[in-house]
Amino acid sequence: MHPKYPHVFSPIKLGPVELPNRFYFAPHGVGLTIGTRPSFDFPYYSVERVKGGGCGLVVNSLTVTDRGSAFQSSPYFEDNVPAFRVMADKVHEAGAKVFGEVWYWWGMTGVWQPLSPPAPAFGASVVQYQYGGSSHSTREMDKDEIRRMVDAHRRSAANLAAAGYDGVMLHAGHGGLIEHFLSPYFNRRTDEYGGELKNRIRFLVECLEATREGAGDALAVGIRLNCDELLPGGYDTTGAREILATICGSGLVDFVDLDVAIEPNQLHLGMPPIYVEPHVYRPYVEAVRSATGDVPVLSVLGRLTSIADGEAAIAAGVCDAVGAARALIAEPELVKNAFNGNEERSRTCIACNACLEAVVHGGGGCAINPASYRERLWGVDTFTPAPHRSKVIVIGSGPAGLEAARVSALRGHQVTLIEARERLGGALALWAGLPGREVFFRAIEWWAREIDRLGVSVRLGMEATADQVLAEQPDAVIVATGSLYSRGGRSGFLDDDIPGYDRDFVYRPEDVLLGGARPSGRVVLLDGEGLNTSVGVAEVLGTAGAQVEYLTPGFAPVASSLMDTQEVGFVVQRLRSAGVVISPTTYLRRIGDHDVVAYDVFTNEERVISGVDAVVLSTSRVPVDHLSRELMGKVAQLFTVGDALAARPWRTAAFEGHKFARYIGEPGAPRSVSEVFFEKNPSEFMPRPAEVLAGT
Repeated sequence: MHPKYPHVFSPIKLGPVELPNRFYFAPHGVGLTIGTRPSFDFPYYSVERVKGGGCGLVVNSLTVTDRGSAFQSSPYFEDNVPAFRVMADKVHEAGAKVFGEVWYWWGMTGVWQPLSPPAPAFGASVVQYQYGGSSHSTREMDKDEIRRMVDAHRRSAANLAAAGYDGVMLHAGHGGLIEHFLSPYFNRRTDEYGGELKNRIRFLVECLEATREGAGDALAVGIRLNCDELLPGGYDTTGAREILATICGSGLVDFVDLDVAIEPNQLHLGMPPIYVEPHVYRPYVEAVRSATGDVPVLSVLGRLTSIADGEAAIAAGVCDAVGAARALIAEPELVKNAFNGNEERSRTCIACNACLEAVVHGGGGCAINPASYRERLWGVDTFTPAPHRSKVIVIGSGPAGLEAARVSALRGHQVTLIEARERLGGALALWAGLPGREVFFRAIEWWAREIDRLGVSVRLGMEATADQVLAEQPDAVIVATGSLYSRGGRSGFLDDDIPGYDRDFVYRPEDVLLGGARPSGRVVLLDGEGLNTSVGVAEVLGTAGAQVEYLTPGFAPVASSLMDTQEVGFVVQRLRSAGVVISPTTYLRRIGDHDVVAYDVFTNEERVISGVDAVVLSTSRVPVDHLSRELMGKVAQLFTVGDALAARPWRTAAFEGHKFARYIGEPGAPRSVSEVFFEKNPSEFMPRPAEVLAGT
């Protein structure tokens, strides 16, 4: 029995399968695929979370048909079995079990053929959706299509069994096809698959029977279900209890996984950002749990980031096992560190949803753990000593500089970190000081602990000069000095100075966040960037009593990037509570003598805002890169990273700090960022089918 977490670190049986502990890597969309086959990197990604006493179970999110998103693998065709077998073998070698969560979601319809328009989205009935900037409707499935979809579950389960998987979970929630049949909101059929629950549940029962047939007796079979649809006309916890009582009493399931959130309607609950209270699912799970009888209950609880909270939930009988996705994306060794008593070594997920935003833009990974998705090359076991131990100076202590210092030290280099301000964190520390974003400090605190543990010399309050740096005779310098907001109000919408920007009542975000300025009275704030900064500054000033009008050139009510991170609704509520007036599709023409001329960006119609006491220009950022230019050609290796290289999304920072620190001390390694940019990517970076791992 574990002395601190006896419940989490005890085995549990799910039907015929015994898990070594009760913490699982929850299913989520992962772009580590080639077509619909697991890629070379997918097993590394999964195994990183289970090896050495980590998670007892990995659950892969999989599409039940081959016609689907390339963002998820599919076990539908036998050709994919060898790739899934590699996954199963690697997870088993690491001491854990692996399940496949199979589902069909209308939003990932796939295409008829490469580069063609989308294929139809199937549903129980014709339902209208808004997704990806356009409107969609589902196709009401006919009886033949229902039969084929049921058979797809049989085939997928059989192929997972052939690949050596330990279980199959049917996703009956999150707006997937099975939920469409279960839900009185989505299901408007009048045949034997619609109407009363005994008819609406028919499709789920048929899919479970087919899955059981395909999986055989050795695999665990379960379902994932929303405890409450939170929709007008949808089922609530009473309806969920009826579904669970029927299914759990049928003998068709060995376990159930319970939460809430329909995608995309409630993605702010499916991927709870910082403004959602931790464990948001817990009361819903508690409300339906007793309907499952003796069938074990799994749950991610919502924003679960600590083993202690998981232990408390299991001890209280909320569920029998707990899981997480983002917490383990941020910290692969979360479970292992807790088991070994090294919890201070674990990063804490800060719920910034950069992982979700990355998906929207075709990327992937974590803002505070750039090794995520790249474990094959950057995993915890890859920090071998560099062939040449170097003297490294890192300038700037935002995420780019902190990660560069950490990686350099892990590879055995002598590292000095120089920061002009009196505290670590760079722009991330400024964001963490904004209302509601305090959790961001936890990332900075983790980096601070790590670089201290690794012996990095830290010099705070020191504005580095080229002469000072060269006097240290470094072998390598990483410049991570970040960026500052444009003095003239230049932005991506209009890359030109705003006339009047130099008046004495015009401020930039740094004046508020660093200088302590608190302009009062009537304040006009221009957001030309679309990040946390503008909305945070507006809230600070509005809460302090200023009459703030927030201007943005976009259709979105506030910072456009917050749409992708599911934060926008919460931010709008906060701004309105602070009395901030929001004016979309509006930009500044010029700043006069305590008045401004604003205009509609589409009609060009102007209006004058009079009696203005202050203007805040929260527009675009300009790299602070003078030091890198002064050092160019004077040190053996010089890498400029993060915003100092070019202002971009903040998840770029730690990634580049990590990437370029890896080159230090390597024979024949690049000497600058430009050398890397203009060379062909090494072949080891390229995705390959998982089968190439077989036999290695």
